[in-house]
Amino acid sequence: MTGRVSTPSTARSSFRVRACDNCRLRKIKCDKQSPCSSCNALGISCSAGGGASSPATPRPTQPQNDEYEQRFHAIQEQLNSIQQTLLQFSRAPSSPARVLAPSPAAPALAISSPTPARQTIPAFEGQSSFHHETLVARDAALSAVGAARSGELNDQVSSALSSLKNSLDSHHTPVATPRPIEEPVSKEPLLPADLVVAVVRKVKAHPPFFLVSQSWKDTRQLESLCQSIYFPLEPVSTGSMTLLHGLLYFVIRDYIHEGDPDFARFDLSSSKTFCERNFSAGLNSYQMMVDPTLEKVQALLIGVLKAQEEFDIQRCWTYLSLAFNMCQTMGLHRNATSLFDSPTLADSKCHAFWSLYTIDKNISLNIGVTSHFQDHDIDAELYTPSTDHKQRSWDLINLITVEFAAIQGKVYDQLYSIGASRAPEEERLSRIRALSMDLMTVRNKLLEIDVSKGLYADSLHGMTACADFIAYSVLTVIYRAQTRARDAMAVSSQCYEAATMALHSHLRCITYFRDRQAHKQAEYVNSILLYPSFTPFVIVFTHAITTASVSDLALLQETVRSLELIKNVSRGSIHLYTICEAFAKTAQVLVDSRQTLTGLAQHQDGSLIAEGPTSIALPDVIWPEDLFDTHVDQEDISMFLNDFIGTNRSVMDILNSDYMTDYGN
Repeated sequence: MTGRVSTPSTARSSFRVRACDNCRLRKIKCDKQSPCSSCNALGISCSAGGGASSPATPRPTQPQNDEYEQRFHAIQEQLNSIQQTLLQFSRAPSSPARVLAPSPAAPALAISSPTPARQTIPAFEGQSSFHHETLVARDAALSAVGAARSGELNDQVSSALSSLKNSLDSHHTPVATPRPIEEPVSKEPLLPADLVVAVVRKVKAHPPFFLVSQSWKDTRQLESLCQSIYFPLEPVSTGSMTLLHGLLYFVIRDYIHEGDPDFARFDLSSSKTFCERNFSAGLNSYQMMVDPTLEKVQALLIGVLKAQEEFDIQRCWTYLSLAFNMCQTMGLHRNATSLFDSPTLADSKCHAFWSLYTIDKNISLNIGVTSHFQDHDIDAELYTPSTDHKQRSWDLINLITVEFAAIQGKVYDQLYSIGASRAPEEERLSRIRALSMDLMTVRNKLLEIDVSKGLYADSLHGMTACADFIAYSVLTVIYRAQTRARDAMAVSSQCYEAATMALHSHLRCITYFRDRQAHKQAEYVNSILLYPSFTPFVIVFTHAITTASVSDLALLQETVRSLELIKNVSRGSIHLYTICEAFAKTAQVLVDSRQTLTGLAQHQDGSLIAEGPTSIALPDVIWPEDLFDTHVDQEDISMFLNDFIGTNRSVMDILNSDYMTDYGN
C-alpha cells in the first residue's frame, strides 16, 4: 500500500514532466493530453507523459538546451517568413487588384471559358526567370520533405517544409479562372462549300506545288481547318480563319496554273482574289497580335512568303518580327517545349520555326541588320524528312537550306556586325576562310540529293541547277568583307572572281527557265534570283568602270538582256532589271570613252584600291540625253558607289534607299 501512495514530492515531479517536450521548447501552454492538441494540429509526434529522467538517459544540461532552442527558433522564424511571402503570392491571382481592365486604345475582349483546343499555353521562360527559380525552390522543398519522412529531419521542420511545398505547388498550379481571349471572327461570307470540298479532295490526292515545295507535309491540316470553320462547334479564331485563307490562296493559285479540269466549273480566279483579300485583312488585324498560337505563326509564315514574292521587304520584316515574338513566347526555339507533343504536332512546330529561321537569316544579310533568331539560344530539333520519296527530296533540300541560312547568319554576325568590325584583321581573315569553306560544303551536299523521283521534279532540277548562282553570290558577300574601313582596299580579286562566277551561273540558269510558263519563271525569280542580294552585278560593274574592261561590259549587258526576259514576272524583277539596265548603260559610256572611275585604281593582284580620302565619282563625260530614266542619273550612281564601297552598306539596303526606291516602280 505504501508504494501506491503519492507523496507531495512525487506528485509535483509527475506534474512537471507531463508538459510535452515540443510545447516546452516552443514555450507555449500544453493541455497535457496524449497527444496534446498543439502536436496533434501540427501532425507531429507528442512526447507527453513519462517519468523522471532515468540515470541511463541523463537530462541535458541547461546551456545545451538554450543553444538548441535558439537555433530552432531561428530556423522557425525563417520558415514563417517564407510561408508568409508565399501566402501573399498564392492569394495574388484572386485579388481584385490583379484584374486587368481593357486598354482604352484597344477594343474590349470577350470573356469566356477556355476550351481545350485553344487553351493558352503559358509563356515560355528560360532558366534565368523568377518562374524557373521558384520551380527549383519547389523541387528543393519536395526533396527536403522526402528526407524528413525518412527521419533525417525533426517533425517541426518537416511540417514547415510541407507547408512550403504546398504553397509553391499552389503558386504553379494553373487556376481555372476565366481569361480574356480574342473576339470570335464575325460571320462573313466564305468560299462555296462545294469548291472547298473539291480543293480538299484534290490536295489529298495530288498535293499542290506550294505545299510540296515548302515541305508542308501535314496536308490534312487544310481539311481540319475547313471542318472547324464550315461546321464550327466553337467560335472560329482569327488564326484559323487567316491560315485557311492563306493556304487556299496559294493552293488555288497552283491549280489555276495547272489548268486542272476538275475545277472547270468554278471561278477560281475570283476565289483566289477573295482569299487574298481576307488573308491580308486577317494578317493586319489586331487579333493576330495577341494570344499566340501555332496557327497564327503558320499564317504569318505564309504572309512572309507572299511579301517576299511581292518584293515588299519592309512588310516581310514586320511579319517576321511578329512571328519571332510568338515563337519566343511559345518556346518553339526550345526542344523541351515539344517533347510531349504528338509527332505530327511536333513536326508542324519545327517546320514553322525553321522555315521562318531560314527566311530571317537570308533577309538579315541582304538588308544588313541583325537577325531575330539567334543561334546561341536555339536547340529545337529539325523536322523529320518524309519517308515518301515523292516528298523526301523537297524536305532534304529545305533542310539543307536551313544549313545554308545558318551560314548566312554567321556571315553577318562574324563579318558585318558592329562587333565583327572590331575584330583583329587576322581573326577576320580566318572567319572568311572558314565561312567560304562551310558555304561550299553545303553547296556540295545540295548537289548530291537525288531529285529524280520527287514531285514536280522539273522544279527540283531547276533548283539544283541554280545552286552555284546562290553559292557564288553569297561567296561574293563573304569576300566583300575583306574590305575594312581603315584599309585602302575596295574590292579584292577573290571578291571579283566570285562575282563573275555568280553572273555566269545566272546566265546558265536562265536558259533553263527562259522558255517556260510565267509561273515557272516566277519560281526562279522569287526562289533564286531575288534570294541573294545581287551584289555580284555591282562588283562587276565597279570593276568594269574602274578598268574599262570590255569583257566585264559584255557580261553586264548579257545579264541585263537575261533579266529583260523575266522583268514582268514580279515587282521585284522589274525593279532589279531597271536598276541593272541603268548601271550597264553607264558602264557602256565609260568603257567606250575609255574614261575610268575617279577615286579607284587597280592593283597588281587585280584588287581595286581606293586612292586616298577623296570620294568616288563618275568621270566628267558627255552623257547621252536618253541614257538615264527620270528617276535616276549619274549623281545617283555616284552616291550608290560611295555608299557601297565607302561605307560597306549592303546592296539591298542601298537599292531601297530614297534615291533608288522609285526607280523601276
